[in-house]
Amino acid sequence: MTGTGHVIALPHLWAPLLVLFAGLVVTGLTAQALEEQSRSLAEQVYHKQHNTLVARLRGYEKLPPLYPDGVSSTRTINHTTPAELWLTTVFKDSVPGTLNLRVDTLDRHTKTPLFQATRAENPDRSRSLRSEIAIGEHRWLVTTLPDSQFLAQPAHRSFRFIWLAGLVITVLATVVVVFLCLRIRRWQSHYRNADKASRGYELQLNNMQVEKSILRQALNDSEQRSRDLVALSGATICELDEQALTGYISPQVVDLLKKAPADLAGTPFEQLVDPAYLENFLRALKASRQERQIQRIDLKLLDADARQVPVTLRVLALQDTLHGFSGYRLSLQPGIQAS
Repeated sequence: MTGTGHVIALPHLWAPLLVLFAGLVVTGLTAQALEEQSRSLAEQVYHKQHNTLVARLRGYEKLPPLYPDGVSSTRTINHTTPAELWLTTVFKDSVPGTLNLRVDTLDRHTKTPLFQATRAENPDRSRSLRSEIAIGEHRWLVTTLPDSQFLAQPAHRSFRFIWLAGLVITVLATVVVVFLCLRIRRWQSHYRNADKASRGYELQLNNMQVEKSILRQALNDSEQRSRDLVALSGATICELDEQALTGYISPQVVDLLKKAPADLAGTPFEQLVDPAYLENFLRALKASRQERQIQRIDLKLLDADARQVPVTLRVLALQDTLHGFSGYRLSLQPGIQAS
């Protein structure tokens, strides 16, 4: 084993090997069974052929007269007995081409048959069939010998056909299983890669959550620190939008102008400036926007009772990298008498 991939792929190889082994076993057993069945059918056909030939003789109780003058059937013509002539007539064109037929008499000891038809080139003598026939005073022995190929050829043909079909089906099934195993292996590889990437993303997300918590805590600390500094400095912090409308204003405005921050939200800040200092205030806003520096002026604001409140105002124009100018941030320090 040279790597993890080989170890993982090894179990998948058992599937095609198992299919190949099972296919060969089933094919072998099926071929053997069909070979035996074909051989048995051939044997049955051979027995029926033998019985058919024997039945052609058993239908006679005695030999029919072959001569109109009633001369004995033992008379010979050209050294041929009437029985031989009759057998030749009975079995004319009726002997199958897959076997040999021989008819011998049991009345005398002779090796010369009464009738013999040779059709098979390679007769199988071990499977010869014999039947005794009695017709009148004649007793005959009918012997048939099958061709060896007649019994073996169908069995061998079935055996080869089943093996060929089984091998083709087994190979195709093995190829399909190998293909599926490769697909499974590739899916498993994709799954492992996706799982690995998912764990990496999960770890990265956890790290981002930790960083987010740290940054949120740092932001809260910074915000609280800024509020504490603003509270300790005694200044009122205010933010204006591009039209100089009041957005955020710190709670110190209550002590400075006796107005709640909620009452000032969305109102023009210039309404809080004494009319005598309005021009200076607008000039300071313009200079802050143009010079992008903190501008300082002394002026008077009007509180809730319309009384003048002297403050030192510092203004800084806010620049947004995306939208450019986005408003102003003001610092109001009380207690300084405007000149």
